[in-house]
Amino acid sequence: MSTKENILEAALTLFSERGYDGTSVEQIAQAVGIKAPSLYKHFKGKEEILNAIIDSAEARYEESFGSEPSCG
Repeated sequence: MSTKENILEAALTLFSERGYDGTSVEQIAQAVGIKAPSLYKHFKGKEEILNAIIDSAEARYEESFGSEPSCG
C-alpha cells in the first residue's frame, strides 16, 4: 500500500473515532508513521484528505452499483 493510501486509511479511521474536527494532520501523520510535513507532500491539508476519502467512496459505490437504467 502506498503512503497516500496509508494516509487515507489512517484518516478515515481517525475521523470515524474522533470526528473531522477532532483529528489533526499531526495525528494522521503519526498514525501513518511519518512527520506532518511529509504528509503535505501528498495532500494540501486535512480537507483535501477528506475529499479524497469521499471521492474514493463514490468511486467504489459506482463500481459496485453503477447507474443502471431504471425499469419502468
